[in-house]
Amino acid sequence: MTKEFDAAIIGGGVIGCSIAWRLAQNGMRVVVIERGEMGREASWAAGGILGPLAEADRADEFHHLAAASRAMYPEFARELQEASGIDIEYRTEGTLHLALAEADEVELEHRWSWQHAAGLNVKRLNRDCVLKLEPAINPAVRWALKFPDDHQVDNRRLAKAVEIAAKRAGATMLPLTEAAGLLSNGAEIRGVRTSRGEIPARTVILAAGSWSTQIEPAGNLQIEPVRGQMISLEMPDAPISHVIYSCRAYLVPRHSGYVIAGSTTENVGYDKRVTAGGIASIIERAVEIAPALAAQPIVETWAGLRPKLRPDLAHDEWPVLGRRHGADGLIYATGHYRNGILLTPITARIVSELALRGASAIDIGPFSPMRFDQARRSA
Repeated sequence: MTKEFDAAIIGGGVIGCSIAWRLAQNGMRVVVIERGEMGREASWAAGGILGPLAEADRADEFHHLAAASRAMYPEFARELQEASGIDIEYRTEGTLHLALAEADEVELEHRWSWQHAAGLNVKRLNRDCVLKLEPAINPAVRWALKFPDDHQVDNRRLAKAVEIAAKRAGATMLPLTEAAGLLSNGAEIRGVRTSRGEIPARTVILAAGSWSTQIEPAGNLQIEPVRGQMISLEMPDAPISHVIYSCRAYLVPRHSGYVIAGSTTENVGYDKRVTAGGIASIIERAVEIAPALAAQPIVETWAGLRPKLRPDLAHDEWPVLGRRHGADGLIYATGHYRNGILLTPITARIVSELALRGASAIDIGPFSPMRFDQARRSA
């Protein structure tokens, strides 16, 4: 393939396709290079939770980024349905985080204390209120926090929607195409070497998730795959409407009549196999949340690979966004770990602004790939 593109995006998940959509909307010639089927890796395997508050331990830069992206979702979902014809089922019932044991209360007390003091939208509910909201919950629940602003989408519908929207906007999609490396002239990145040949591009955007490290010179970042196994079950007779967390698991209801339960966190390389032990642990924790699930048929089991920074490289689990010295023409949009779905709208905005104008209106300093170089120099 000898045609030159304005932007070549490596990775066809929700991050890569949403960036392609935004760039193509602005008249850029864009190609998306995906090693498998579009949107069928981490994007397909996720739960679709938009939870910047339910999992936040403090009001740091990552929390602010996540909250800003969640706030973009109503308009993002509306615009995406108009562009693709797909409703991504953006749901606003909110999230419940349960205290089911004494040890759970310590974690929830911490979250309640700092979020309430910061004036965030968090509610403290007693046992009776929790069971009134969700009758299927374990009656042994002690109390819960409710996060009205933590929502959800159907991530599989989202993956399909951004793919279609990008295509309709004019992006070229290349599924089943392996990115073997980057074309460069010294420090200038000029395109991508692929299994279909060389693809010249003025800008290359690395959005390859767990496979980012395999594409030079991204190996400096050392992003590793973390397996998460999941299961879906038929909805119990008392339907669940909120996303529900315990300190050990979560449940995500779907309009189509089933409940997703997850998830494991396993460092097993690129192994996406589902295991008996993994599924058994998820079922046990899901039934702890909602005992009626024990009698429900299993609909599906699966596993995905989350892209996480290696812990010896970084002390955070934050994404890698932006440019770095020595790789002109390359933009990073990877390492989202457990928050790829949540961070999709804001990542698309940041990276499209970088590609179109050379800078983003959003401060991405804390997420820059340059932070690893600084850490090495200070070590």
